Amino acid sequence: MDWKEMAMEREGLYTLESFSRAEGIKKDTAVLYLHELRKRGLVRTTREKRGKRFYDVTPISLREVGSKGFYEILNENSPLKIQEPFVHRVYGREMTIEEVIVKALKTRSSRIILASIGVFRKVRDWNLLYELAKNEGMERHAGALYSLSRKFFRVKRMDSRILGRMKEALVKDKFIIPKLKSDDFKDIEKEWGVHIPFNKSDIEKLGVSLKVEIKEMPSQNRV
Repeated sequence: MDWKEMAMEREGLYTLESFSRAEGIKKDTAVLYLHELRKRGLVRTTREKRGKRFYDVTPISLREVGSKGFYEILNENSPLKIQEPFVHRVYGREMTIEEVIVKALKTRSSRIILASIGVFRKVRDWNLLYELAKNEGMERHAGALYSLSRKFFRVKRMDSRILGRMKEALVKDKFIIPKLKSDDFKDIEKEWGVHIPFNKSDIEKLGVSLKVEIKEMPSQNRV
C-alpha cells in the first residue's frame, strides 16, 4: 500500500464515516488505514467539543518537520506501546528522555506512566530529571518511579546527592494517579511518601516483551 499516494488522493478533512465511504471500505478497515497514515505523519486527528473525531489527511508528512516528539520517543524506549492520539513534534531542539518521564507523570494517565517506567533505563542525566521534576513539584513522584523501575529493570544508579534532594522535596500531592495505591510496593511508598499506582502484576505485564532484561525477583516477592 502506497500511503503517501493515498494521502495525496484523499487530502482533506474527514470523519471516520466519510473516510470509509471515500475509500469504499468498512469502518474497521478505515480505522486501520487512518492508523497507518497517522504513523507516517500523514493525518492530524482533532476532536470537537462533543467528542466527534476529525481526520485531516495531508500528503506532507508531519514527521519530516522538526524532531521526535513525546509519543514517538516513549514508544521507542518502552516495551509498552502507546497509540499516538496526534503527531507531536519538537522544533529547534531535541526532546530528552528526562523530559519524556516528567511529561508522562504530568498526564496522570495510568498506561502512559506505566510505559514510562521502562524508559528509566535510558536516563543519562539525573540532575536534569531532578530539575524538570522540581519545576513541576514532582520530585518524589519521579523518585518513586525510579525506585520502582530498579526493582524490575537494569537502571543506572542515581547520584546519591540528587537522590537526597528528591527525598527532601515537599509533597504537594501524595498520589501519582488520583486515588490509586499499591498493595505490593509499600516499601517504596514509605520511602518516598507518595502512593505507587501499580501492583506487581501491572509491572510484570509491562515486562512481558522484555524478559531478557528483567531482573530476577527475590523468591519471597513472587506471587
